[in-house]
Amino acid sequence: MGGVAGHMDHLYDNRELTFSEMKEIMKAGANAELDVEEKVDGQNLFLSYSLKNDELIGVPDKGGKAKGARNKGNLKAGGLDAIGLARKFSGRGPLEKAFTGAFSAFEKAVEALSDEEKVKIFGPDTDIWYNAEVMDPGNANVILYDDKTLKIHDVGHFSFDRESGEKSPIPEGALETLDNALERMAQQLQGDDFKLARRAAIQLKKLENKEFLTTAISKIDSAIAPEGLSDRNNIQDYLYSRLLNGIQADLPENLKKELVKYLLGIPGNIGKRALKSGLSNEDKRDLDGIIANKRNLLLEAIMPIEFAVHDYTVEILKGLESVFIADNKKEVDRLKKELSLAVRSLTASGAEDPLTMEIMQRHLNKIKDFSQISTPIEAIVFDYNGHTYKFAGNFAPLNQILGMFRYPKNNKAITTEDIDYTISTLTEQDGKKVALLPGGFKPPHAGHYKLAKELSSLPEIDEVIVIIGKNSRFSKVEPQIEVSAEDSKSLWDIYTSKDDNIKVKIQKGNTPVSDVYDLIADKDYFSVGDTVVLGKSDKDEGDKRYSRAQSWAERHNPGVSVEEMVMPVYGGENMGGTALRDMIASNDKNKLASKLPDHLNDSDVEKIMALIFNKNENLNNLIDMTIEEISTMSSGAISLGANKTNSYNRSKKPKVKRPKRQRRR
Repeated sequence: MGGVAGHMDHLYDNRELTFSEMKEIMKAGANAELDVEEKVDGQNLFLSYSLKNDELIGVPDKGGKAKGARNKGNLKAGGLDAIGLARKFSGRGPLEKAFTGAFSAFEKAVEALSDEEKVKIFGPDTDIWYNAEVMDPGNANVILYDDKTLKIHDVGHFSFDRESGEKSPIPEGALETLDNALERMAQQLQGDDFKLARRAAIQLKKLENKEFLTTAISKIDSAIAPEGLSDRNNIQDYLYSRLLNGIQADLPENLKKELVKYLLGIPGNIGKRALKSGLSNEDKRDLDGIIANKRNLLLEAIMPIEFAVHDYTVEILKGLESVFIADNKKEVDRLKKELSLAVRSLTASGAEDPLTMEIMQRHLNKIKDFSQISTPIEAIVFDYNGHTYKFAGNFAPLNQILGMFRYPKNNKAITTEDIDYTISTLTEQDGKKVALLPGGFKPPHAGHYKLAKELSSLPEIDEVIVIIGKNSRFSKVEPQIEVSAEDSKSLWDIYTSKDDNIKVKIQKGNTPVSDVYDLIADKDYFSVGDTVVLGKSDKDEGDKRYSRAQSWAERHNPGVSVEEMVMPVYGGENMGGTALRDMIASNDKNKLASKLPDHLNDSDVEKIMALIFNKNENLNNLIDMTIEEISTMSSGAISLGANKTNSYNRSKKPKVKRPKRQRRR
C-alpha cells in the first residue's frame, strides 16, 4: 500500500498475535466467516478536505480545497492541494498523470457534498483522512485493472492532530455519511476519466476440503513445539526462542538473551553499546556480524510460520475474482506470462548475480508452480480485534520477482513492453509434460504396461519414462531363478515397440526414486515451464517418496513444476513380481503368458518365453551338471588310472539336495 498507510500486516507480522488467535482467524477464513474486501494494487493516496477560510465555518464555502497526502510531512502541513501534488510528481510521466487525474476527480466529487456533509466527513480543516488507492491502467504496478479508478478503502482511515502528530480513530458516523453521499459524488464524475469506488466486498468460498487448514495448523504446531511453546504464546515469543536457540556465536547465555531483545527491539533492551561493553575484540566482531545480519536472521526465524500461513492463504484466495477486472482469466494468464519471462531472464543471468538468484529461489519456493497463480487479486483485507490483516497469497512473491526483473541492480531492466503476449501461458501444461514411472518391474507384467500406457495416452502427457531398478530379483521357490534389470528392459522393449512416447531406462543412481530426483534437476532435460508428473498406483497413494520433489525442483531447477498423479492398480490376482517369478521357477509358461499385456502377438510371446525360460533353463542345466559331477566324485566314479570301473548308475539321478544359490545384493 505504501505512503502514510505503511505496511499492512500478514498474520505473522503482528508479534502480539497469539497462536490461538492465529488459528481462530484461519478457521474463520476456511469457513468463509471473515468479512473481507479486495486490496488493490495501485498507488496509495490519503485524501481530506479543508473548509477553512477567513469567514466563519458554517457559511457557504468561499475557499475550501481538497487535499492529498503521501507522507507524515504532508499531513502536518495540512496536505497538498492540486498544484502541490502536481509539483510533487512533476516529470514522472504516467505516475504524475495518475495522481493528478485521480485528485482532480476527487475535487469534482467533493463538490457534490454540502458544507455540513464536508465537516461531518472531513472535519473543519483536514482533520479526518481517508485511505485511498489510485488505479490507472496507464501506470499499472503488477495487476492491470480495466478502468481508471479512485478507490476509497474500508480500513486505514484516521483523524490526525497536526500539533502532536498523533493518529486516532475517525469519529463515529463519518464514513457512513460518506457512503450515503457516494452515489451523488459518483454522478458528479460522469464524463471524467476516473471513477469513484468504495468498498470492494468479496465473498470468500468455504473450503469443502479442510486438508489445507489442517495441514497449516499442523505445520504451526510442529514449528512451535520444539521451542517449548503453546497456543497461549505469541509471535514474539516464537521469534525470541528461535533466535536464542539459533545464534551459534560463543557468547555468554545472558548476553545472548540481551542480544535477542535488541534484535527484536523489545522495550528495555540494553542497547548496542552496552552489549559490546567488556567484550574481547573477537566477540565484538561476532556481535557486529550478528547485528549486521539482523534482517536475514528475522526472516529465517519466522519462515516456518510464514510458509504455513502462506500455503493456507493461497488456497483461500484460489479462484477469487477481482471486482475491478471483467476478464479475470485473461489477467491471470497475463501475470503468468510476465512471471515466465522474468524467471527466464533472471535465470539466464544467474551466474552474474547469485544473490538475485537466491532471492528469486526463495520466492519461487513460495509460489511452488505457476498453476498456483489463480487469481488477479493482490490480497484480501479484514479486521480482527481492531487490527487490520491481509491474506496476500502468491501476489507477494510474484511482485518481488517482477520487481527484480524490471528494476535490476545493473539498471538493465527488460520492461513489460518487451513481453510477447502472444506466447502460450506458462502453466503446468506448458513446455513439455513428462511422466516418470520408477519401479522394480522384475518382471514387468500387464498391469505395469497398462499404467504406463494410460499415462502416455493422456492428452497433456508428452512422454513417459519408465525407470527400472538395477538390482535383480529372485524366486522364493527357487532362489537361483533370477530376473535382472536387463531382462526387465528387454521385456519392456517388446511391450513398447509401437509406443513412441514411452521410453525405458535402467536406474543409474542408488534407487529408482533417486534417479527421479536427479532427472528433475537435469537442466539439459527439463527447463522453465516443463512439468514432471510422478506416476504411482493408488495402492501407493499414501507413500511419501515424492514429498520433497517440488522443493527439490525449486532449489535445483527453478521454473520446473512437479505434480503427482495417482492411477488405479491394473491387473488382478497373482499379478505381483513375486508371483510371476515363482511361475518362472515352476516352468508354468501358460500361467505366465496370461499375465502379459493383451496387445502382444504370438511372436512377441514366444520371444518373451524364450528370453525368460531359456535363460533359466540353461542355468538349471548348469546346476544339474555341477551336482552330477559332485555326486560322481563322492561315489568314486572318477578314474584315477587303475580302476576303470564306473560304479555310478547313470540311469538314475543322484538324490542330492540342490544347493541354494545366495541371493544377490
